[in-house]
Amino acid sequence: MRVIVFIVSFVFMITNGFAQKNLKGEKGVSSVGGIVGYAIENEQAVVGIDYRYNIQDKIRLAPSVLYAIKKDNTETWYFNADAQYLARVTERMTLYPIGGLGVSVWRYSPMPLLQDFFDVKTIETDVCVGLNLGFGGEIRVTKDIIAGGEFRYNWTKRGYNQAMLLARVAYYF
Repeated sequence: MRVIVFIVSFVFMITNGFAQKNLKGEKGVSSVGGIVGYAIENEQAVVGIDYRYNIQDKIRLAPSVLYAIKKDNTETWYFNADAQYLARVTERMTLYPIGGLGVSVWRYSPMPLLQDFFDVKTIETDVCVGLNLGFGGEIRVTKDIIAGGEFRYNWTKRGYNQAMLLARVAYYF
């Protein structure tokens, strides 16, 4: 965990240094994207969508919905409300730290063998509220298309923390 905090702090310091350049104002710009990735702790594939809106030239809001595909009788939905501080490295490349709130909904079957044998559907659900921290980067591929990647960590109650590696392609408008 100390390594993650160090990495996030390091990336923030680097992006804060780059952010002194005001390459292009982007207040009011939006994007809608598709996300694919990997939830590291549970070893699950992740898919999702997000919307990003620049409320200032260097600050944007980034709500997203992610779904960790069912594996070993566990599936998870993540509802995130994040903010990102944009650091333009070049006209086409941006780095950013991520911070925000996340709600994860964990659904699992506590006794899958019993379910199969007796055809009983018992599903337990846990809802966790946590903090999101991470960092990301993106490159403008064309005038309207952006591709990027992120590392994010969702801190919740013990046993439900989740680190994710995510890739995103989005339409920029």
